[in-house]
Amino acid sequence: MTCGSIGRLVGLGLACSLAIAATDVARADQASNDRVIAEKTEIIAADPINAVAYELRGEAYYIKHDWTRAFEDCSAAIRIDPNFGRAYHCRGRAYSAKGDRDHAMADYNEAIRLDPGYGASYASRAEEYFNKGDYDLAIAGFTDAIERSPKQAYRALVKRGEAYAAKGDTDRAVTDYSEAMQRNPAAALPYELRSTIRLGKGDVDAAFADCDSAVRLEPASAGGHYCRAMVFLKKDDVDGTIRELDDVTRIMPSFEKAYVVRAVVLHGKGDDKRALADLDEAIRLQPGSLEAYRNRAGVFRDLKQYDRALVDYNEALRLDPNNQVTLASRGLLYMMRSDPKHARADFDSVLALPPADKWAVDTAREGLSLLK
Repeated sequence: MTCGSIGRLVGLGLACSLAIAATDVARADQASNDRVIAEKTEIIAADPINAVAYELRGEAYYIKHDWTRAFEDCSAAIRIDPNFGRAYHCRGRAYSAKGDRDHAMADYNEAIRLDPGYGASYASRAEEYFNKGDYDLAIAGFTDAIERSPKQAYRALVKRGEAYAAKGDTDRAVTDYSEAMQRNPAAALPYELRSTIRLGKGDVDAAFADCDSAVRLEPASAGGHYCRAMVFLKKDDVDGTIRELDDVTRIMPSFEKAYVVRAVVLHGKGDDKRALADLDEAIRLQPGSLEAYRNRAGVFRDLKQYDRALVDYNEALRLDPNNQVTLASRGLLYMMRSDPKHARADFDSVLALPPADKWAVDTAREGLSLLK
């Protein structure tokens, strides 16, 4: 079963886009952060206007994902010392974690103005540009971080590589991932990201070697196993794909995408009971998962449970009304339900949009020709 056949089977479309859903490989030493918090709390109790203590405690709270306390401490440091550049960077990261991108960017700009030699501020601002899809500014920012701070080089190289990859400049992306490996030989993430590019170029053996390196370096991380699952999927090794995804969901039970991909493969094997269970779990973990709803609709459709399939397609289209794959898939369902009026409307909607998915466009054209 190829990626293309899986897409046609359940209307997945982009299921085989091989973005690795890996988190940053750096893991916080929780005991160390707790010590920092305890130490700085004592200092603050004795010296309530110690801006540095507030900033350092705020950073520790940030690493522990306690965004509210991080924001409060970093803001306190700024109130005490309005010219403390690192405190603005600290608060900017808290803003970003809370989803307030505009205030985060304003704080990063102020941090750079006040402390132009602090590389972390450039890297964090570049990540905001990256998240906004402004890849040229992101690349420039990550380059500034690499030049100004050796401590930021690994993180900035990985993210700059992702920005190059997003622009389609895969050669420069691979160069950055390879340099990141030299900067941090124990990190798995650069191997996972490089494998994605190699796999996209059809170099399956090299991609698999990178995934193996990732698993060897971080055997308890889900990222390397997901990486290997994608290579097995490319090789049409269904059992290998499922085995690796079983490891992913065991290591990281909250990894929603792994359940969706495994469900697609299980459905292809005819194990619809387990496929539906995986899609139910994916929706529980991420109620806004268009792919989970669309794929569950595809399973229901193939089981001839048309009413349930229609409910899920409708929900997927509520999440993304102009998704061509979902529109084409629902059009096929309407044809199966002998509802040519609604089928024609969905196929017309596909063709009225800029062509973003070949399968959807071809399906819509073929469907319309059959409805004449």
